[in-house]
Amino acid sequence: MKHIKNTAFATITILAATAFIACQDNRNCTFVEGANKLECPEKTYSTIVMGGNTWMAENLAVYTPDSSICYDNNHAYCETEGRLYSFDAAMSSACPLGWGLPTREDFKAAFEGKAVAELKNKDSFNLQFAGFKYYDGKFADRGQTASFWTADAFDDSRAYMVRVTDSAYTFEHFNKNIDAPVRCIKK
Repeated sequence: MKHIKNTAFATITILAATAFIACQDNRNCTFVEGANKLECPEKTYSTIVMGGNTWMAENLAVYTPDSSICYDNNHAYCETEGRLYSFDAAMSSACPLGWGLPTREDFKAAFEGKAVAELKNKDSFNLQFAGFKYYDGKFADRGQTASFWTADAFDDSRAYMVRVTDSAYTFEHFNKNIDAPVRCIKK
């Protein structure tokens, strides 16, 4: 009986360790600095240095269970414009290990002195006007604005997003349950 208990315990331990490692693998990426690439299990992202930080030059597209969604529930948008994340997912589980959610100050430093047209350029920040999803389930602003969560909370229920239109960028606070695109920076 003791042998069965030990075998069962060992099996459970191995399964738990395997599950933990598999979960971590999704966030383990390799940064290839000279090639300006971040190689992740879901895709390889372009990167760029702006405002003193290394940024993903594409919207994050990693699937996080119950915490990310495709615009209009259409997987094709996830392929071209990345996924949308709640604030909590953006803060805790979306960015690869060694990378994190940028602050408002990080965005200001990256965008300083640059016109929106320059930020849209694929060789620059590569803005993607991917829209977002309100907490009531309605999708909005695809093709009209580029919105990104920042690491800055406004209060217990709201956090700041940077929102970019064709002419300017602003920082606005939104309900943390809204799903919005994410850009990560190297920490």
